[in-house]
Amino acid sequence: MSHGSEEGDNYWPGYVDALTSMVQVLAFVMMMLAMAVFVLSQSVSKKAVEAIAKAVNADVKPGADVKQLTQAVVAQIDRLQKSAPSSEAEPSQAAKSLPTSEGALRADNDRPTTLRISGAQAQPAPVPVEVPADAPRLTVGFADRSFKIAADQAQAIAGFVGEQGAAGQHMIVVNAFAYSGEGAVSEARRLAYYRGMMARKQLVDARVKPENIRINVNDTTDKSKGLTVELIVAGSAR
Repeated sequence: MSHGSEEGDNYWPGYVDALTSMVQVLAFVMMMLAMAVFVLSQSVSKKAVEAIAKAVNADVKPGADVKQLTQAVVAQIDRLQKSAPSSEAEPSQAAKSLPTSEGALRADNDRPTTLRISGAQAQPAPVPVEVPADAPRLTVGFADRSFKIAADQAQAIAGFVGEQGAAGQHMIVVNAFAYSGEGAVSEARRLAYYRGMMARKQLVDARVKPENIRINVNDTTDKSKGLTVELIVAGSAR
């Protein structure tokens, strides 16, 4: 007569239950981590755009989202770039429209709309900037995933502007590089644009005219170059 069961203990159901519970817990933790990273990314992006909007004195509404802030910054930059050419064109247009007699003055008062149209047509389009190969350059470095300029880099920018005499009528090109080797091209370009805007703020603080600054965002596969912004004195502004 045999004692006990001939079959051993079956641990498989308990193992499956434990493995299933562990997978569920890991899936929940990963989901919460992804949500936290997304919320943190949105918060950091909004703070970065708010800092840039404050630097360029953009007109933003309270509680605006990242898209609205970005549109306000771009609109303000366009206005700053167009303000100087339009202000230079207005005196010449006004001189051409001055009446030479009382009859011309009365006729001119009857046509106020014509003057406004001619003033709008006199606004020139931005002229492409040609960069000489031997133009003075300054490379500004940034920490990984950061758009803040260190104090020594800010002093280097101010010294570069002073040495080159770029605070006058010189055109300065800001080349910001976006590292596209990790696949997140849009995020890299956004970070590069923020870095270019912070470099622009330092140039404006160094008394460079805002309309004499051009910002370009260029893709690169060099990771070290993707952490830099290049400032180039392209020559006299037209």
